[in-house]
Amino acid sequence: MSQDIPCQSSSLDDWLCYLERVHPANIEMGLERIKQVADSVHLLNSSSKIIMIAGTNGKGTTARCLESLLLAQGYSVGTYASPHLIRYNERVRVNGTELDDQYHVDAFDLLEKGRGETPLTYFEFGTLGALAIFKRCEVDYVLLEVGLGGRFDATNIVEPIASVITTIDLDHKEYLGDTRELVGYDKAGIFRADKPAIVGDLNIPHTVTEYGDEISAELILSKRDFFFEPKQSSFVWRYKSYECEFEKPSIPAQNVATALTLLARLELLPELSVIERCLGDLKVEGRFQKLSDSPKVFTDVAHNPESARYLKQKLVELKQQGFKIHALIAMLADKDKASVINEVSELIDFWSLASLDGPRAEQASNLLPLLSQEQQQSANMFDSVHMALDSQLSQLDGQTVMIVFGSFFTVAEAIQYWQK
Repeated sequence: MSQDIPCQSSSLDDWLCYLERVHPANIEMGLERIKQVADSVHLLNSSSKIIMIAGTNGKGTTARCLESLLLAQGYSVGTYASPHLIRYNERVRVNGTELDDQYHVDAFDLLEKGRGETPLTYFEFGTLGALAIFKRCEVDYVLLEVGLGGRFDATNIVEPIASVITTIDLDHKEYLGDTRELVGYDKAGIFRADKPAIVGDLNIPHTVTEYGDEISAELILSKRDFFFEPKQSSFVWRYKSYECEFEKPSIPAQNVATALTLLARLELLPELSVIERCLGDLKVEGRFQKLSDSPKVFTDVAHNPESARYLKQKLVELKQQGFKIHALIAMLADKDKASVINEVSELIDFWSLASLDGPRAEQASNLLPLLSQEQQQSANMFDSVHMALDSQLSQLDGQTVMIVFGSFFTVAEAIQYWQK
């Protein structure tokens, strides 16, 4: 970098390098610092209506479903998501489209000048940057994915018109706790008094409903107030006077049902033909994404037990079609690797284990003991996802499907490999 602090004419890469080193911690819980900066640059007086989306899994797919259904009705929509797969620009979309680098540079420059001596983490800079962009673009609705938990996440400085919890499972246990009750309580921190709070989890911890009742949130709960029933190639959604059957989408139907319920409650649900068209077109990068037809290769960001259970359902469908499964896995060291592997292990015919790069990366050699004795004997180990793909793709026959999974980093490497 040509200078210590970038400016409005600096590149986005220069800014991102600066944000990575300007704060000593990747995560620092608490809202006082970020709210102070937001107030100093007047980010919280936007006219946009904000919907917050928390959950262990399913935030991205729920947000993409909401985005599609709102855009189909002519609303302007800003969507904030993290982490990104390939480019930072993926984190902020306006009307379904990533923005030029200069939008992000302008936002970071505004924050840097306005924060004074107040330190911000990389994620906090990104969150405030997204809010600055949405205010600048004057969008009708903002879909704000919560980063970690809810109660003390940087996104929780806003006042939403409604809040959503997609699913609740164990992840980030060092921050959120080691029980679903603790995790659920933290996520429920995005609820607001007298505002709709939609919970899509199928086994809602009592801490979620107790907190919602305590603050008088308007709780709308799955299996009590709305329902979804999966079928062979479709699913049924029921909420109040609505009872609709749709073809099974490419994303989890549970998350679609949650999104539909939210829009119905806000009186923003489009007509049936629009919903069907939007669901048919839905695709989310890295969520059981097909990379190749020949050989057949899919990739999925599954990195915790719940997301692995959803991946397992997709693999069962492939096995029922007569395919063998070759799994290429690479994970981060701080994830529940044993549980993830255990969820899918019985469906896997052959394993390739790869190492990731970075301070949180797990080595392939540490994944090997998590396989069964029989699987260990035939498994291959590689120094990277790239090397594993180079070696193994030529070994796949027409009756074998490769699934590359275990982390956002794993999926990013696989996608970049294909792009090259």
